[in-house]
Amino acid sequence: MIVFAVIAALVAVGLRWFAYTVGKDLRVQGGSGAQRLGSASSALLVVAALMFAFSCAVIIPAGHVGVQVLFGKVKPTALTEGIQLINPFVDVQEMSVRTETYTMSATSNEGPMRGDDSIQALSSDGLLMPLDITIAFRLVGSDAPRVYRDIGADYVDKIIRPASRTAVREAIAGFTAQEAYSTKREALPQKMHDLLTERMRSLLEQREDFKGATGFIVDQVMLRKIQLPDKVKNAIEAKLEAAQQAEQMQFVLDKERQEAERKRIEAKGVSDFQTIVSQSINANLLQWKGIEATETLSKSQNAKIVIIGSGKNGLPVILNVDKNE
Repeated sequence: MIVFAVIAALVAVGLRWFAYTVGKDLRVQGGSGAQRLGSASSALLVVAALMFAFSCAVIIPAGHVGVQVLFGKVKPTALTEGIQLINPFVDVQEMSVRTETYTMSATSNEGPMRGDDSIQALSSDGLLMPLDITIAFRLVGSDAPRVYRDIGADYVDKIIRPASRTAVREAIAGFTAQEAYSTKREALPQKMHDLLTERMRSLLEQREDFKGATGFIVDQVMLRKIQLPDKVKNAIEAKLEAAQQAEQMQFVLDKERQEAERKRIEAKGVSDFQTIVSQSINANLLQWKGIEATETLSKSQNAKIVIIGSGKNGLPVILNVDKNE
């Protein structure tokens, strides 16, 4: 827009000059032509001033930053969202800092690449497994000028895609087919995430001006699908089912062992109780308990007959007598 403002201003100045020099004859003949040239010159000056004013401001959309390029040189500071005042000769390149996704899938219409774009990775046990992967990432706003200068706006094809495919292959090489398909399905994406973050940092740090910069943040690596031959898949599922049955049987056996241990402890407690009781009971205790019982009965209000037992250890026998008889 600044170019058009400069052109409009030059044309306005030219018309003004023409009106005051070449247009003298027009003024002698009536002056209407000179007046029209002067009006046109003033209008163009107003238009040029408005275009210049608009060239000094830019609106950065939400979720974006602006990279300033002045005569081919990238300024180190990015413009944040909203209205920003700029040099009218600056060219502003908008770059998104929102979370973006990049999908590599065997299904042709799921990713940016047509056809089978799945990642062919080799597991640690030598099985080739096509993987469908989605990468969620975002550009760090403060690093946008460096990314634009050193990589360009097409950083997805230059950095994200190759780094992702390499990291996925490196990650799957540390897992067997069974681990990737079932037992460590959650650990595999985390390993991919760590390797991808490391790989991207390594690529960026090869540039001296990226020392200490992040560039991109990998939010998540989503493992969408692992394709295995039917025979391998059925074998893994059968092995997992057998393992689950073995775990269930082990659980039953552990439960029975715990129940047997509980019964053993209970029996031992009863035995110990009986041993303690039998050791504490003797003739003197029994005689004392008999005396206590006799004393308690003798204090009751009911009529009774007390028969003294024979012998020195004989206890009294107390018989209740009905008052009505």
